[in-house]
Amino acid sequence: MRWLLLIISFTFYAYAFAFNPNDEKKIAVLRHFDIPASFLNDPYLNDMYVEQKRDCTQNGFANSPENADILIPMLTSLISQSDLPSEFLFVALAESGLDTLSTSSQGAGGIWQFMAGTGRLHGLKITSYVDERRDHLKSTRAAITYLSQLHRQFGKWYLAIIAYNCGDGRLSKAIRKAGSNDLSILANPNKGYIPPESRRYIRKIIALALLASDQVFLEQIQYDHLIGVASENPIATVYLPEGEDINHIAAVLEMPKKKMLLLNTHLKRGITPPSKDMYPVYIPEDKLELFRQTYRTKALKGYFVMHRTKAGESLAMVSKQYDVPTGAIRVENMMGDRDELSSNRSIKIPINRGFIRHASLDQPQSGETKISVVKLYNSAIEQLKAKNLFIKSKTKEDEEIKVSD
Repeated sequence: MRWLLLIISFTFYAYAFAFNPNDEKKIAVLRHFDIPASFLNDPYLNDMYVEQKRDCTQNGFANSPENADILIPMLTSLISQSDLPSEFLFVALAESGLDTLSTSSQGAGGIWQFMAGTGRLHGLKITSYVDERRDHLKSTRAAITYLSQLHRQFGKWYLAIIAYNCGDGRLSKAIRKAGSNDLSILANPNKGYIPPESRRYIRKIIALALLASDQVFLEQIQYDHLIGVASENPIATVYLPEGEDINHIAAVLEMPKKKMLLLNTHLKRGITPPSKDMYPVYIPEDKLELFRQTYRTKALKGYFVMHRTKAGESLAMVSKQYDVPTGAIRVENMMGDRDELSSNRSIKIPINRGFIRHASLDQPQSGETKISVVKLYNSAIEQLKAKNLFIKSKTKEDEEIKVSD
């Protein structure tokens, strides 16, 4: 009997100290969640820590190395630009394991596991062509906004996480019933204030964050280059017209179709949706320059006009004038999402056949040849001569050239 008690005591001792509860790094992790250091002594958290350490040793933090290499730097970059603590990376990991095709039994989808109604509420489109819950960038920004709102509502980051899982109404009811918002009380399994899934959920996120604070463990599972390392977003956004095939973009960029599909799982049919505006599609950041050099849309290929900007003229104004999406103008002039026009700048406007049929005049710049204008419009020099009887090799500034009836 005495030996049995010793064995039980030893087992409890080993169990109680799955990690060092006095480790300053681990205490700092809890502080980032607004959780007191005493919660490190929670036996159920210890249990979860052991479970997650075993799973991560076998499989890593994500469902595949490829997903981790692409999505963890993206998530880290976007979260670092928000008011969320960096540990909120593990909310996405707990939600989906970064399985881009993950769908819960309740119908939640994407790496942040948004329900359809919640996704729409936060600006994510769900149609027969797209499901933006699976748009990695848009869904991450929506999740950041949602979690920030919950934090403002409840005042504690751990409460925001619980509400993200079970809903703010359910959590508010639990706090009223418990008479406290203390985590050790709310997550007490003997009281049942919050659902069992939510109790497991908050402990899983904390356990994953605690594991990530162990540099030796990260090196052991070869995640030390991904987690806790500041990095730039490896995903670039480009804008494409309706009906553009992702497989075609992969071929243009000389990259595997599988990787393009991984970046664009929100495109249900593998093509951009019908729309007047250009639709954002994601490519690797290191392929952006190649895209700018080689990609041309089928509809706009070969048809351009040069436009000189005026003081106070915005990209939206130019877009409206030529009936061309702003995204198309940005692509052709290698402008970033936030770049604005400066005055007296010459920019290239991709135009369609319909615009050429309705545009009667073009004003060439000083010294510009008639032939260069012909090339811009993809017209024959004979056609241009027929409309300009006194055509010369050079034109003067403000001289008009007729290019269509």
